[in-house]
Amino acid sequence: MAANIWEDLKMRYYQGNTIIRLIMVNVAVHVMILLVSVVFYLITSTAEPYFHFIREWFYFPSEITKIPFRFWSIFTYMFLHDLGGILHILMNMLVLFWFGNQLNDLISNNKIFPIYVWGGIMGALFFVIGYNVFPVFSNSTGNLVGASASVMAIVLAAATLNPKGRMRFFLIGEIELQYIAFAWIIYNLIYTLYSNPGGALAHLGGAFMGWFFIYQLRRGVDLSQPINKVTDWIMKRKRRPARTTTKKARQRAESPYKAKMKVYKGSQKSDYYGNEYGRSFMQKYKEMSREECLDTILDKIKRSGYDSLSEDEKVFLDRYQ
Repeated sequence: MAANIWEDLKMRYYQGNTIIRLIMVNVAVHVMILLVSVVFYLITSTAEPYFHFIREWFYFPSEITKIPFRFWSIFTYMFLHDLGGILHILMNMLVLFWFGNQLNDLISNNKIFPIYVWGGIMGALFFVIGYNVFPVFSNSTGNLVGASASVMAIVLAAATLNPKGRMRFFLIGEIELQYIAFAWIIYNLIYTLYSNPGGALAHLGGAFMGWFFIYQLRRGVDLSQPINKVTDWIMKRKRRPARTTTKKARQRAESPYKAKMKVYKGSQKSDYYGNEYGRSFMQKYKEMSREECLDTILDKIKRSGYDSLSEDEKVFLDRYQ
């Protein structure tokens, strides 16, 4: 049963859009951390040292002197949530799902993840600047955790692109996105007076970034490109085949099958990455359109699981999802 659940989750991940993938990653990280904490608790009677380690090294710190030694935390914090309960991650994921799907209808899928990341980065900057500039934070330190700043960027991006868009709320009815975003900003401004002013500043930073991203996009500046270039480079490194050792193996690697794959879109024909796929892939898919290839591969995952795919099929799936 566990194997079937794992295969189903992998299929849903590869079939889902960026919002679904972000939700799955956030939930998976949270669940994994809690499962490991159970092991610590059973062995040592307490999980607090383990939780302290996570907070110390993967939450984003307010102390400027710590940041160079925890530089990765500006990214890790936006995929982690409060370890003391489920409400924090539940609310963030619900808002991400609601507004993310709104945004996904308004903008290309490859810009969603950059908005999420830039929102988290700007939220961290607002957080650390607030703690080190405003007198209210004098003689105090804190750690930033959660996807709230990133989610706020998604909310403001959707509201900026489609301010008249509507969302239905239970017992209230339909409300335009611009009013939802405005109310949320006012709430966070007021919230700085209470128990979590640092978090409220981070939310405002994420909100600013969501608006700024769309503002720049309308001026012809695509802020998603740096993030997408980094992720593309990481994915290429991940897919790079192992170095061949024998002379015969190196010769085979240097002389790939030369056939070209024909991909059809409407009545137009074009060649896509003809030298990147092997003979068996070409024989099976060369007469199919890109969409037909994708549908066939997804059907294969559903029948036999992701691990049944060939390396070429996995490369194709990663590129065109």
